[in-house]
Amino acid sequence: QSLAFSKQTTLWASPANPGAAELARELARAFPGLTVSTVADVGSSASARPSTALRGLARRSRRAADVTHMLLYLNQNTWLEEDGERLAEQVKQAREDRLKIVMAH
Repeated sequence: QSLAFSKQTTLWASPANPGAAELARELARAFPGLTVSTVADVGSSASARPSTALRGLARRSRRAADVTHMLLYLNQNTWLEEDGERLAEQVKQAREDRLKIVMAH
């Protein structure tokens, strides 16, 4: 018997989270009803504060793809360099926005 989500679920995998997009696609293949969003990086605008940029991204993503969860894939590269800093800001903003966070290791 297959497992499936009872309602439409969209999992956001940040491009700043190494390996998250690949894991999200693997989960989507295994679970019917799961959609993956890998919207472009949040911190690309030099003038925008990351949290402000993420807030805007979250709103755009929810309108476009109805994001319900953020995937946080933890590995040896998760918090490194600029991507790690950007991801930390995205996680903080997701928590402020009360977006459900799914962690995998």
